[in-house]
Amino acid sequence: MAVKKAIHYHVIQNILQHYECPDTCKAYCCKNGRVHMLEDEFKILTELNHGKAKNIINDSLSPNLYMMNNPCLFLNITDRCDAYTKRPTVCGLYPFKMNNSGFSVGLQPCPLGFMIMTDFSSWVMDTISKTNIPEDEKAEIIMKWQTDLESYAVELSEFHINLILKEMQIPFDELDMLSMFLSSKNTDLKNSSPLIIS
Repeated sequence: MAVKKAIHYHVIQNILQHYECPDTCKAYCCKNGRVHMLEDEFKILTELNHGKAKNIINDSLSPNLYMMNNPCLFLNITDRCDAYTKRPTVCGLYPFKMNNSGFSVGLQPCPLGFMIMTDFSSWVMDTISKTNIPEDEKAEIIMKWQTDLESYAVELSEFHINLILKEMQIPFDELDMLSMFLSSKNTDLKNSSPLIIS
């Protein structure tokens, strides 16, 4: 529980609830990525399916850390997870990824990640456009965000073949604000009455 609190797991879950992996998703994250997990998560997967879990190995970096090589052993023939409700923390975070900074989280440009990047960038650019900073400085910042988003679009197009991906780094405080923004946006949509044209 302390680990999940430290990595803002519940904030990320609140963000992810506003999105779904698109039908075009081919589960490349599960097919190409290694899954690291804590000992209690390893035990849960062992209880779920001992035969599959016996291929999960102890990570040499730490005695309490385990690793599953790709492709994920719990990925079924329809490219969906057989352990979804009991999946490790790292899977529940994806496309967000933890880093060693202690103050930010990475966001990978998979199809779902790119949707979040697009919304996050739009929110940041809209917020910047409403500030009182000089117009030329404002335009420069917005242009940089647009250029960065275009570079992530290129990463998305090569997502299934690249072993190393350029990640968007999101500070934890901005992650919290994005979560609140998405929740309020969703509430506004639910509360808005339909337009009646007579």
